[in-house]
Amino acid sequence: MTKREAKPADVGGLSGNQDLRSEVHKLTGVAELFKVLSDDTRSKLIYALGQRELCVREMAELVGLSLPAVSHHLRILRELDLVSVRRAGKEVFYSLRNREIVGLIAAAVVSARTLGLVASLGPVLG
Repeated sequence: MTKREAKPADVGGLSGNQDLRSEVHKLTGVAELFKVLSDDTRSKLIYALGQRELCVREMAELVGLSLPAVSHHLRILRELDLVSVRRAGKEVFYSLRNREIVGLIAAAVVSARTLGLVASLGPVLG
């Protein structure tokens, strides 16, 4: 390669790097969402809440955990404003604030299957 030839990193030129820098900067904060989703229990809870509103007891039965353990995970989801809370007497019901996150989980499952990281989650996610 001569001094005049463009190196692969220089192909887009300076303005290409500025555009890329701008796009990369937009990713700031995305890791926080992935941290939440990196816990299997929270991913399962988010997926379930994307299907319908559930109380803590129902969620505990779904994921096979104690009420305090599910409440701990729900507190984290509430702090990030991912779930809505509704009280009905003594019962507290939760629902997902943004259903797009379920699509993110479904896409992650497809990618994990492709990579051989998960065997199958059944027909629910395709």
